Amino acid sequence: MSIAMTAQQERDFEDKGFIILEDFLHQDELDRLLSAICEVADRVRQAKGLPPDAPFAVRNALAHHEAFLDLIDHPRILPLVVDAIGWNIQIRTTHLDYRPPYPKGQIESDKLDIKIGPDHKGNYRNTVWHPDLAGDYIFEAPSLDGRLPFMEVKVFYVLSDQSASNSGNLWLAPGTHKRTPQALRDMGGKVDPADSIELKLPPGAAVLWRTATWHCVGPNLSDKTRKVIHVGYHYRWLRPTDYMQQDPDLIARSSPIRRQLLGALAPGSDPMGDDPEFHPASAYWLAKNEDDVPLRAWAEAHARNGTSTREPL
Repeated sequence: MSIAMTAQQERDFEDKGFIILEDFLHQDELDRLLSAICEVADRVRQAKGLPPDAPFAVRNALAHHEAFLDLIDHPRILPLVVDAIGWNIQIRTTHLDYRPPYPKGQIESDKLDIKIGPDHKGNYRNTVWHPDLAGDYIFEAPSLDGRLPFMEVKVFYVLSDQSASNSGNLWLAPGTHKRTPQALRDMGGKVDPADSIELKLPPGAAVLWRTATWHCVGPNLSDKTRKVIHVGYHYRWLRPTDYMQQDPDLIARSSPIRRQLLGALAPGSDPMGDDPEFHPASAYWLAKNEDDVPLRAWAEAHARNGTSTREPL
């Protein structure tokens, strides 16, 4: 039983690979996130000696500001995430992407590319068309027919105005989560514009999507810095990208559900089960201890009671 998704959202997620959530963030939430990005941007520039117009990314962003951390169990997004992928999950990645406008006059407009071009080489790069977890240098999941198994969802939070074209917009090719990565390679990494959409979204919008859906980032020819945050959720029996273990102090002050999402077990749990010497069994594979996966009871209660999106965690 669905906790929060409407029937139409369920169909869109299954058929297209994504759902768009217009006006998702409240203004106070958006303001807090933008203020946090300014703080983190100042720290990054100082630490790396970057000029004000330099693009950068921050991985494991949740560890860099409380406002980013609060997105992982946002009370209006978590029910949708659980509807999409289930309760046996943790965070794979939290990714802040900060891309100022292209420097005027340095890259000719006819040389811009949403694949790899002079803009990419000039460090204002766009990503090639790709599904996640299917690159030449990262894990590519096995399957019988070459398609990626369903392993992850992401929430894409739009924090700058991307309602106009060429604002560093996310591009998606609907339905391509059902196709193979090899099919994209056979196409030379190019997607017909008729088979893709440029998401033109205002600040505060969000997108919940299957990361096996082919996607890329377009050029930023606007006069605004592209500011977005991705929060990726995958199954607990997979390894995360951004961290091995989160800060123990962060885990200690977190709620049980947040601890689960941060990849931690309940206090006192042995990660190799009740009989680690003779019958080790990873608690990330066998979720026998309900305290390790409090999101299970939460999801079952919400589904049973027909409640969804605004209860505190």
